[in-house]
Amino acid sequence: MKIDYYLGIIRVEFFFRGCRTLKDRRGHLRSLKDRLSNMGFTVAQVGPANLIQRAWLTAVFVSGSPAGVKRELDRAEKLMYNPGWELVMLEKDILGDNEVLPDWEQI
Repeated sequence: MKIDYYLGIIRVEFFFRGCRTLKDRRGHLRSLKDRLSNMGFTVAQVGPANLIQRAWLTAVFVSGSPAGVKRELDRAEKLMYNPGWELVMLEKDILGDNEVLPDWEQI
């Protein structure tokens, strides 16, 4: 059986000008991560976690069609523009592959 799958990856870097503590920054990130998770993304904070005014996130979405992945990446990108932070960098990629799985054995 041939299975098509596509991975959408969005990588972002933020600068939080008004944050004075890690708690301030975490509030912004938690809200964003929750919204992305509710959209079906798996989200991870990457990079140094102890910088008060900077943060990096990577989010991944999986679908059976490239159009579905593109649509969700575009929706996620809109969330990245927020007056609570400055968007320093945003990169989106779609990775696709064909995986051939062996037929199930009949018992």
